[in-house]
Amino acid sequence: MKMMKIEYVVEDIILLVLENYEPLKKIGISKDKIFVKVKGYDENGIWIYHPSFEVPNNRSKTKVKTQKLKASILIPWAFIVSIVHFPGAEGYDYPSPFDQIIGFK
Repeated sequence: MKMMKIEYVVEDIILLVLENYEPLKKIGISKDKIFVKVKGYDENGIWIYHPSFEVPNNRSKTKVKTQKLKASILIPWAFIVSIVHFPGAEGYDYPSPFDQIIGFK
């Protein structure tokens, strides 16, 4: 196994272990351990994918006031205690972590 680098987790599903995540509850993260798909990273944190992030639907003329959109969400490094990566684990995401409520409501 080669030395692990953060760029190896991009486009993979990982387990993020968080601390002091109270401010993240505003975007639906309600647990200290969440399975996420990594879209990228930068000096501010790790960018994760959310397949159905709920946002207001201001254009709707029906009673449905929200819509679900694909979203990239920044998790700042300050909230991240640990990243658990599962390299080469085929079938790991079956059933998909996105089909379960883990961290997001």
